[in-house]
Amino acid sequence: MGLNIMLGIVISYYWAVALLIFSMWFKLFWADETTPRNDLSSWVVLIVGASLWVVVLPFANLELVLKAYSINS
Repeated sequence: MGLNIMLGIVISYYWAVALLIFSMWFKLFWADETTPRNDLSSWVVLIVGASLWVVVLPFANLELVLKAYSINS
């Protein structure tokens, strides 16, 4: 019984963070004037990226850090 509760908590945490990331990236996506809103591939990338946040988020952060570092150098 305890393992099921822990697994439920982990799954709930995973999807709560995924929803949070989706909402943040959705705001950025919606504010971007260069991407058409009816482009299916953009929506797929947004949904898949938010669903796989455990993998995508560290790489997105690394890209931002490297970009900031190259601007300051």
